[in-house]
Amino acid sequence: MAVEHREVIIVGAGPAGTTCAQRLAEDGIDVLILERREIIGNPAQCGECIPNWGEVIGTFSGLEDHQWLKDSFDFPDRIQLHRLDHMRVFLPSGKAYHFDLDAFAGHRLQFDGYLAEKAVSAGAEIRMSEPVQNIKRRSKSNSLLIVTENSRYTCDLLIDGSGSLAHVSRFLHGKDKEYRPDDQVPTAYAQVRGKVPETFDVFLGSVAPKGYAWIIPKGPDTANVGLGVRAGALKGSIKEHLKKFCDDLNLEILSYGGGWIPMGGPVKTMVDQNVIAIGDAAGLVMPSNGGGISQAMISGCFAAEAYLEFKQHQTPLTSYQDRVEACFGRALKNSLRSKNMGYLMFQNDLITEVLLRVLGPIGGIKRAMECDKPLWVL
Repeated sequence: MAVEHREVIIVGAGPAGTTCAQRLAEDGIDVLILERREIIGNPAQCGECIPNWGEVIGTFSGLEDHQWLKDSFDFPDRIQLHRLDHMRVFLPSGKAYHFDLDAFAGHRLQFDGYLAEKAVSAGAEIRMSEPVQNIKRRSKSNSLLIVTENSRYTCDLLIDGSGSLAHVSRFLHGKDKEYRPDDQVPTAYAQVRGKVPETFDVFLGSVAPKGYAWIIPKGPDTANVGLGVRAGALKGSIKEHLKKFCDDLNLEILSYGGGWIPMGGPVKTMVDQNVIAIGDAAGLVMPSNGGGISQAMISGCFAAEAYLEFKQHQTPLTSYQDRVEACFGRALKNSLRSKNMGYLMFQNDLITEVLLRVLGPIGGIKRAMECDKPLWVL
């Protein structure tokens, strides 16, 4: 089989991979995305809450003057299905705390497709139904050989945008936790029809042990409803618990989906010679709320700019990880702390209820959801 060489190959056409591809292609870089799925964005593997720019710069550092990213978060009305201006966090007793939010609900099929269209318009190429089967680093030349069902490739730079299971790092490093995300939390979600709230609702307690349940409205009478539960904390299948949750709320299930969310924080090594991990593959997910779309897009942009700096000024590719840590480090550290404290303290509904009331809505729960350090830790 002939070997095709491309300057940059990205594995995965999610928000991280397509944002990275667009940024590179706009500067004339030859970039190819290999995507295992037949349709970009389908099936979705998240609650489909997408933050606006105001939410992004309120959470992360050093982005206010990044015009390219600001423009990237200026999403067209056609993919903004429902404004999410408010969030409610429900305690096991049913008591709710209310917070402001700056986000919207969308269909990942439309959202991811929109980002992919921008990448292709900029000059990137996407090849669908092309799952990567193996990756080998040649010992003498240190070059990479990427093997798929249909082809073999080499490249100057390989970017892992393959999601939480980080397939590139798996092929190159097996189960080494230095390169792969940790604490994979199983999730299941359903697209539902029925009487749904106007707000983004989060439920804590036995409905989702050591995790959370959510209802994200997507328009009149429709919503994304899901559960994310620490592996091993739930008896029975997560899908069965999700069905009961929807039945109790008298919601008709239209379809199911699910996936994994890496909740262990960023990987230790995001740059491995000429391989860069972005998005979920780098563990850039907020452990306390599961959010990862904004980090995916931003890290994809950062990876592209690190390569451009490397080409133009021989700046080491490791500058990517330095930039990621400067931008996300504080928020991810606070979020991981809140998640670990939740694992430790929330043993049952009574304890969860008491502790959440002690923490309070503003100094504890709100700050944990927004990835700030709870006041009681200061």
